Amino acid sequence: FSPYRIILLFGKVLIIFVYKSLKPGVAVVKIYRIPALVNLNDDKTFLAFAEKRKTLSDTNAEVLVMRRGTLKDWVSGHQLLSSACLPNHCSMNQCPVYERESKTLFLFFVCVPTQVSEYEQIRTNKSQGRLCCVTSKDTGKTWSHTIDLTADIIGKPDCTSAFYSDDQGITWKVGNQMDVESCECQMAEIIDEEGKSTLYCNTRTRLGYRSEALSYNSGEDFGTVLSPNKLIETGNGCQGSVLSFLEQSNPTKT
Repeated sequence: FSPYRIILLFGKVLIIFVYKSLKPGVAVVKIYRIPALVNLNDDKTFLAFAEKRKTLSDTNAEVLVMRRGTLKDWVSGHQLLSSACLPNHCSMNQCPVYERESKTLFLFFVCVPTQVSEYEQIRTNKSQGRLCCVTSKDTGKTWSHTIDLTADIIGKPDCTSAFYSDDQGITWKVGNQMDVESCECQMAEIIDEEGKSTLYCNTRTRLGYRSEALSYNSGEDFGTVLSPNKLIETGNGCQGSVLSFLEQSNPTKT
């Protein structure tokens, strides 16, 4: 293929591949959106996921795809995740999670009825998405059938909550919802000097600023909502990212 373009649109990366067509003067455009990345420390492998789309529209998402590689080299081509879907739905907003003890890779994603746009769901104030997941026991080489988790863990719209498992993903529980408008959340773990864990949550809103909250009980609730107006939001909001990393100090801090 000819050179590709990477564009940052409101915090979401859009990758457009332009291929040469068999017809002279005609280009075939391949669009991949909403990238996600997970690192499998066991074999130093990175797995990159994206939505393959026919056009830029959410309603034209075709299939989730995955590519495998390391920091130095990536395998040519991508794998179609054909089992990650529901009939007559578009699969999107993928989120990979690796459970180290059982060596299970979970890929969570949302399935929305075909031709139902995000704008239509916002306009009618009615979410039509289904929260689903597939799993892999061999670092993404093969995947399970789709499991629909919606009935078990989805709560009130426009509020963020965490869902978690205490048995390596066999069953799932949903935590209490944040007492503030929030959606499209990102979380990071903070480890203090005594080794205690705190979860930090940063979310999109339509309030003109982002919502932030802390959980001291592994996501059962985010009872400590931080002071608002510190992080300004753009327009109607966009999805942001949060990373937790070790401070360069001795001893190390998060």
